[in-house]
Amino acid sequence: MKIAVTKLREKSEGINALFRRYGHEALIMSTMVSADPTNPAPLATLAETASKGDLDILIFTSALGVDKLFERARPAKNVRIVSVGPKTAKKVGEYGCTSEVISDFSSEHFVKYLDDIRGKTIGIARADVPNPELVSSLESGGATVVEAAAYRLEPTGSGFDDVLTEADAVIFTSARSFEYSGFQRNNHKNMKVAAIGEKTAKAMRSHGIEPDFVGDGTLESCLAVLGGK
Repeated sequence: MKIAVTKLREKSEGINALFRRYGHEALIMSTMVSADPTNPAPLATLAETASKGDLDILIFTSALGVDKLFERARPAKNVRIVSVGPKTAKKVGEYGCTSEVISDFSSEHFVKYLDDIRGKTIGIARADVPNPELVSSLESGGATVVEAAAYRLEPTGSGFDDVLTEADAVIFTSARSFEYSGFQRNNHKNMKVAAIGEKTAKAMRSHGIEPDFVGDGTLESCLAVLGGK
């Protein structure tokens, strides 16, 4: 199958090979483009705090966030680095640092994984999309949270009907990438439509689109349903 997938160009490394392993062809549909944060000061502060070793734990939610922080400073060796997903951890490794990997980005899972965080200072480098549930759950565990937007995401402003017309299915990988796509179900009635996870599915439903299936937060789960391995 030809499957359109919403991914930033900067974060699409390995996508084509992954889809081929499942017997499919990926059509990258970049509904967003990354840009520097509107206010760079919080990222500068977070990078400096990490470099001085004044953080106990530093959380990266994406590989792009790793690049943006390491461009400013290298975290001290005593800082425990936790990455969301193996690609983010791989990027940390490219800078010569080690990182723990957490696969589930739910707030509840994060707090359980980090264990006792009372009195800890935790930094979060993320996209310019606040996650108040995560911050609240960490603070309720007794931690002090220092978060910063490492980059922001803007709509590309392009039409995607040419890509979608060629595709047999589409996987939306985030709520924002779906919203920026301008996708209309009536224009693609015979297309299989997937949400990578529940948050994306919720955004789709709010626009009157019920996904044909919802993954567990990974592309692999969506590709498995579409056929292949």
